[in-house]
Amino acid sequence: MIDYYVKRSGLEGTENQTCHAVVTHTEGLSQENFIKMLREVLNINEGEAKRVIAGIGTAARNLLSQGWSFKIEGIGSFSLSITGSFPSPDAPFNAATNKIAVRFLADKELTAAAQSAGLNRLHGVEHGPVIDNVEDKASAAINAKLTPGHGVLISGKDIKISGTDSTVGIHLIDESGNALTVPSGDILENGPTKLLFICPSLSPGVYTIQISTQYAGSKELAHPRSYLFNAPLTVSAP
Repeated sequence: MIDYYVKRSGLEGTENQTCHAVVTHTEGLSQENFIKMLREVLNINEGEAKRVIAGIGTAARNLLSQGWSFKIEGIGSFSLSITGSFPSPDAPFNAATNKIAVRFLADKELTAAAQSAGLNRLHGVEHGPVIDNVEDKASAAINAKLTPGHGVLISGKDIKISGTDSTVGIHLIDESGNALTVPSGDILENGPTKLLFICPSLSPGVYTIQISTQYAGSKELAHPRSYLFNAPLTVSAP
């Protein structure tokens, strides 16, 4: 499922005003998801799946470091290019202005698979807040679990916890809809794009995270806005 919201591309009221979609990453960017799928597709164990991924990465890096382009059927083509301008045809490569870049062109099979994904339009988040990822620092799992007593890093947009409304804060919601608010003293980093907090004591189960804030850049909103991150986060029994 692709979660997205629509925002204005320029200042409201300007000529030829248009809007564009912004995709959030609520389904997760963790390699764990890829390892799980690889195990199922190839019917191999976790260790074998990790070795396959590591082997592909090593082979790709070796080919690119030798200046080769290559293609992986069903995924796409990788090629090299040099960016930046040269003052003359005889000018040497200048690391200050020229860079070697890796280009990727997806195969039609990969593109078709992406086109088949479902869409879920989010409303009321054009001006934030938006959560992209939740990382459990104890296990390094992304969008998958929480570990009580350990750090949790939320990444996103306009997520700074700010304001005096009673609903402002980081809320952990269990499957019954009960919410536990993270004490303000347990929020170790509080910024527009990153929140780091200590996970409180939670019973084993599945939780979702909701943040509510009046933050809006240089000013505070009169009323808080909330964002519910719909990835299920599991708390395991100790």
